[in-house]
Amino acid sequence: MKESQRPLIHVKVLGSSSAGNSTLIWNKQNALLVDIGFSQRYMRERFEEAGVRLSMLSGVLITHLHSDHLRQSMLNKVLSEGIPVYVHQRLAPVLFRRFKVKNRALLRTFKNDWFDMGPFRIRGFQVPHDSEGGCFGYNIHLGKTKVSVATDMGFPENGLAGFFKNSDVIVIESNHDPDMLANSGRSMELIERIQSIGHLSNEQCSRFLEDVFRRSDRLPRAIALAHLSEDCNLPGLARQTTADLLQRFQLDTTQLEVSPKNAPSETLTIFDE
Repeated sequence: MKESQRPLIHVKVLGSSSAGNSTLIWNKQNALLVDIGFSQRYMRERFEEAGVRLSMLSGVLITHLHSDHLRQSMLNKVLSEGIPVYVHQRLAPVLFRRFKVKNRALLRTFKNDWFDMGPFRIRGFQVPHDSEGGCFGYNIHLGKTKVSVATDMGFPENGLAGFFKNSDVIVIESNHDPDMLANSGRSMELIERIQSIGHLSNEQCSRFLEDVFRRSDRLPRAIALAHLSEDCNLPGLARQTTADLLQRFQLDTTQLEVSPKNAPSETLTIFDE
């Protein structure tokens, strides 16, 4: 690292699969979480590894209410620590019905506009996924650095790529290989659900990123592939599909991480240039 370079922001997928999802974003003073789908013990261990204190959290963003993205024990923990939890206003009544929220004053709702969480400037946007109340991705700005996160996205509908353009870091799902899914022994109903509204395939992820690249004035410096299927994908397949795209765009310096199943990814760090 050059002496003049300073780390502006770190992004670490703490885990991403059907067993649990959470992404940590932080700088020297402040942090936020996108989803809290793991146990308190697991999250504590990941925070210790990253050198981040729970007290640094400006808040928690929830994408949707599937149990692998929001766990009751972690909801209790962050609220007991006085850390606000942010959900889209359409998710709030569903959350109150399905979860015990002991301190409702710390549950913050937002609409389809920008809001601040400590030093972070945030916008939520809806993505297609079969979750009651809806599912949301996030643009997270810290200064001039933009991080875009969507770990569950059933299909790349028109217009979604616009939310991801000019991102420095993209966290996006690359869930399954279509052939592996077709031969997985799963019911046709489940296969159709995954393909139609559940999750992006490796190829869909790549095509979506290509659309993002073509709309962008600047291209991402880091990409994390998330929510890989345990039975219907391989890390090498997901990586190669996106690596081929990066090669076509001559993005030799773009860091590409494939989030392990039930384990943290390597840290993506964006430096001042």
